[in-house]
Amino acid sequence: MNSRLHALALEALAGGVVAVDATHRIIAFNRVAEQTFGLAAADVVGKDASALNGTIADLVEMLETFFDSGTHELRAEVQGRHAGGNITLTLEVRMVQLDLDGGTGVAIAITDRTARRELEEANAAHVARAAAIEQTFSRYLAPHVVRDLMRDPQALRLGGTRHRATMLFADIRGFTEIAARLSADKVVELLNQYFSVAVDAVHAYEGLLDKFYGDGLLAVFGPPRSRDDDARRALLTAKRLHEEVERLNPLLARPIAISIGIATGDVIAGHVGSPSRTDYTVIGDAVNLASGLQNAAPPGMTYCDRATFDAAGIEVAGAPIAVRVKGRAEPVYAYAFARPLDRADSQRA
Repeated sequence: MNSRLHALALEALAGGVVAVDATHRIIAFNRVAEQTFGLAAADVVGKDASALNGTIADLVEMLETFFDSGTHELRAEVQGRHAGGNITLTLEVRMVQLDLDGGTGVAIAITDRTARRELEEANAAHVARAAAIEQTFSRYLAPHVVRDLMRDPQALRLGGTRHRATMLFADIRGFTEIAARLSADKVVELLNQYFSVAVDAVHAYEGLLDKFYGDGLLAVFGPPRSRDDDARRALLTAKRLHEEVERLNPLLARPIAISIGIATGDVIAGHVGSPSRTDYTVIGDAVNLASGLQNAAPPGMTYCDRATFDAAGIEVAGAPIAVRVKGRAEPVYAYAFARPLDRADSQRA
């Protein structure tokens, strides 16, 4: 190829190209390379490749590696510098053999990846920041609500959808008296210790922690993804909650006991409130019933309604008991568990 055609071919390339002969002398420096590095071809062509060592990091070492290894191709990502100022470049470098009349040279194809890397780093930082925001706000809101808002902030609208769900209320019995005997910081410490294991218990059985209220909590098994075993997982959560309290008590300033109420039924799950302040929650008779059963249950006990018992498909000895629930004229028949689901692993025949 004559020198004129060779020059035209170099200029037709979209990336920067630097050609070096067998003596490491620069023999070509196309226009894209000039723009990338802020250097004129006339200032570098004819010079030793070491003249570009400050422009393309480790260029001389790469050339020596290329020649010594006898390779036909070498790829690397290195740092570069623009002559017009303190501008750091990220370069993708590809070296290939170049057959010349005076021996074997090297054609160095250079792609400026600076903007791409900056975008990738900015995107990675954005993803990390979004994950941190999601993790932080998931401590205050239901995780699936936070995820939906992160995907589409405009998706939050007042209203809800109907679901079949199982609600679990758990409350520390006699907490007012316990709190009266402790300093404020000890009360907060006790609650944090209890809620730490309680939340883990709820999440272990894939429940949705709806809210804390004082010394109590509401967990929902169902929306936004209702499953056939929601009731069973709620009962297993109750069992674990009681067990966790027993394990925790020796570490607490004052031993505690919890009572749990569980009910299953149709609820409306969604955003309730005003355009300026909303809350994700569940509303329905089953919510009230679960709360009432919790209030009626003695310390260390779980009361669940018949709908939960049937849906869970468990086998347990004993008949349901009549329970007086606040706000209901007639007794509610519920199943009581002192050590809930001791036989939960056996399905009803």
